[in-house]
Amino acid sequence: DRGPKPENEDTILVLGLSEHPEVTILIVSDGMGGANAGAEASQTAVSVIRRELTSPRIPTSADAEDRIIEAIQEAHRAINRMASSHASLHGMGCTVVVAVIIDDTFWIGHVGDSRAYLVREDEIQQLTQDHSWVNSQIREGKMTEQQAASLQLGHVLDRALGIEGDVQVDIWPDDVLEEGDALVLCTDGLYGVVNQAEILRAATTLEPQEAADRLVALALAAPARDNLSAVILKHC
Repeated sequence: DRGPKPENEDTILVLGLSEHPEVTILIVSDGMGGANAGAEASQTAVSVIRRELTSPRIPTSADAEDRIIEAIQEAHRAINRMASSHASLHGMGCTVVVAVIIDDTFWIGHVGDSRAYLVREDEIQQLTQDHSWVNSQIREGKMTEQQAASLQLGHVLDRALGIEGDVQVDIWPDDVLEEGDALVLCTDGLYGVVNQAEILRAATTLEPQEAADRLVALALAAPARDNLSAVILKHC
């Protein structure tokens, strides 16, 4: 949902492959750099990652981690090329979080501050660490969470696709989904106004599409301040 913004810079993908029913690919990307550039960046990221993960072949359990890293890095290079070739796209970039599920095993790759959560029974675990300036200060012990909360810099990124140079991809390595588990991928427009308890409640009590719709409705009523996206997969 574009929320209160005039343009939607978020792009999402849920991909199931009929010829490979054991594989599911989820992608959430949040663009930055202005309406046109931000939307172009997130759409490019999702398109390139989809292509890289499905052609010439799909990932296997043996190479899924490497394939995710390579796909995200190729998206980063593609966005860089576009930005350098078109003046109107200068400064474009985006976040991305990717989940690859093969049977009951999953991998998460991400750059930026879009998040992945694992919901299991009555607990929710954030699997990704935000690549933001504030979070880096907390990790390095230069700032407490209380000090960070008083600043208006929570979403100033220190890592994103499209930033000059190479990009480092964080990976949540192979992990196992149990029956009833849910994976939730979302942008900061959603988790910035909907707390983890609400995400947990929706993912555990509702079917995946209903849960996604509920979270978007909660965010819009909060009220939302940005575009907002959620993708939910429940393991049965």
